[in-house]
Amino acid sequence: MHTDGAATRGPDVGPALAAAGGQRLDRRRFPWQAYAFLSPALIATTIVFAASMVILLVYSFRAFTDGRMLPAFSTVTWTDLLTSSFFWHVVWTTMKLGLITVALTIVIGYPMALALYRLPSRTLRYVAYFLLFAPLLTSVVVRSYGWALILGDGGFVNDLLMRWGVIDRPIRMLYEFSGVTIGLVHILLPFMVFPILAVLDQVDPMLEQAAADLGATGATSFRRVLFPLTVQGVIAGAQLVFALAISAFATPTLLGGGRVQVLAEKIYNDVGGLDWPHAGVASYVLLTLALAAIAVFSALLRLQSGTTKANWEYAG
Repeated sequence: MHTDGAATRGPDVGPALAAAGGQRLDRRRFPWQAYAFLSPALIATTIVFAASMVILLVYSFRAFTDGRMLPAFSTVTWTDLLTSSFFWHVVWTTMKLGLITVALTIVIGYPMALALYRLPSRTLRYVAYFLLFAPLLTSVVVRSYGWALILGDGGFVNDLLMRWGVIDRPIRMLYEFSGVTIGLVHILLPFMVFPILAVLDQVDPMLEQAAADLGATGATSFRRVLFPLTVQGVIAGAQLVFALAISAFATPTLLGGGRVQVLAEKIYNDVGGLDWPHAGVASYVLLTLALAAIAVFSALLRLQSGTTKANWEYAG
């Protein structure tokens, strides 16, 4: 007796198996290969960092008296520093230096990144990239000494201003807050330009053309289209610049001349004087400021990402 093949095979389970296989393929797998390659460096870095921070934490609960560190547990170092007006002045100078450096690098770096992005020739872009990032190949000490020669009372800037009759006597910039700020802006500017450029290269040029076709002027297109799409690059660059600025040591030391006190310089001086308890407390304050800044900038990135996504969904 002939029977139908469909009846003997039973229900067709092909679509169900395909769906199950698709679900298995769509399921994200843990990228263990990448972590396997990164694990040696991560382990070494984590061990060194964690060990040093634990040692500094232990030292911070010691007292430093008569040129030596006492072995007994004590909170006197924390109390002395956290109630010291001089210490909080150093903290405020460090924060102010970081914030002003971030603001100036954004004002200078964004137009620079936009100009590099709009260069028509790829060769010119490569030349501009080299001129922008070449100073990173030079020692920070060398660049700081160069700025010391430029900003000094008899330096290039004051000499030029006096020749033009703009000033009658030299403006004091070296060993002042302004000189340290100028040096840091020059040194950290590439760390602002690079993230903005990375975001600009991902923007579709057709978006600006579409805005122009709809009647938007250049300023309106920048304000409504280009800038909102590149804010994430600005925030990422600000995060890098701020973290590097508040932890900078060589530039504030060489251009500040001891008159512009920052936390990194204080930590160095405390370690040089074998005052490990004060160095430990100052290190944890600096670490707290850096982590707080990272948290704030990360929250801004998430907020901006959510806002941009909502705007695109609304527009769609």
